[in-house]
Amino acid sequence: MIVELKKQTESVLAEVRDATGNFAEIKRLEKVQALPASVSTHVTLLGNQARDFRAKVGYQVAYYECLTDIETIDALVIVDEITRDLAAKDAPAARGMLVSFVKRYSKPSADELKPLWVYLNSASSLCDRLKDDAATHLRSAQSLESAGKKSEALAEYREIYRIYPNPITADRIKQLENKPR
Repeated sequence: MIVELKKQTESVLAEVRDATGNFAEIKRLEKVQALPASVSTHVTLLGNQARDFRAKVGYQVAYYECLTDIETIDALVIVDEITRDLAAKDAPAARGMLVSFVKRYSKPSADELKPLWVYLNSASSLCDRLKDDAATHLRSAQSLESAGKKSEALAEYREIYRIYPNPITADRIKQLENKPR
């Protein structure tokens, strides 16, 4: 059972590595694409296999015997989820998952996982920076909107969405666009 989990983990890790350009650092959100459907499916299946494995052998045994594999699987699941969220223009959802993951696994247990952690940390840092950049525009947009300057506020909301895409800002833009003058 352990041998099969390790084998599957290596296989899926290689697929995700290929799909992400060898875990190339994320420098721009708009360049992030969701993992190909087949790779995403393999990540999901591996995550389910790991959950079943942990339930069968017990969590402590799983972590003791397969710590590197378990954290690799958890990281691959996060890669799948954040790339899907970022491609769907939901940076806050991706950021939330990254924050939780980095708190749980601040660094990898094995050197061969460092590129995967660099990838995840680059996504986390970028999301944090862009959230801060968008916050300045949000204050401006809200101020302009309260002053009745709809077109200027709308421009600020569009800039927020460009910088840090998220469903709430997209909805606010639609509301302002449909609001009578």
